[in-house]
Amino acid sequence: MKTMDENELLASLYLNLKGSKKKRENWMEISNQCKQLRDIYGTTQITAAKLGVSDELVRAILTLLTLPEEVQQHIKNNNILFDAGQRLARIKNKETQIKVAEAIIGLKSHDQRQVIQYAKGYPHASLDDFIERLADSKDKIETLILLILPLQEDTFTILKKMGAKEKSSPEKLILRLIDQWIEKTNL
Repeated sequence: MKTMDENELLASLYLNLKGSKKKRENWMEISNQCKQLRDIYGTTQITAAKLGVSDELVRAILTLLTLPEEVQQHIKNNNILFDAGQRLARIKNKETQIKVAEAIIGLKSHDQRQVIQYAKGYPHASLDDFIERLADSKDKIETLILLILPLQEDTFTILKKMGAKEKSSPEKLILRLIDQWIEKTNL
């Protein structure tokens, strides 16, 4: 890693954090540059103020440096994005961080977040099973048709009363009645 002076660090970080969102250097390089700048200024608050960003962002970027080298390499290679990397840093156990990082490679960012959250909540559960369930849930696409049904007020009142007796909404009652009718007529 090339050592930069204060102005070079400020310029590079400003471009990456405040400039065009399309041309980011890798997040590990940004994290190392933030650390160098923080070492110059002494605190994340001053560093953030000089960069014109929040200290939360600077702290989140610096957390990437706490990750095991294997995880940092995945971030450097863009196998894991910044958001997932900083969420991985919230997992206490380094071995778990590595295991989760390797499990989320290739997943969409939303799925990566779900797997990380699951790993935090259930540290001893199988990630493979959860990822499989996650994938299976995406295969099921159901088309819903919205139907507007004109009802007289008296009819709706009766449905509300029937639903209240069954501890159900009128909408759910109507759906159940339609299902029963279809089943009865064998359609």
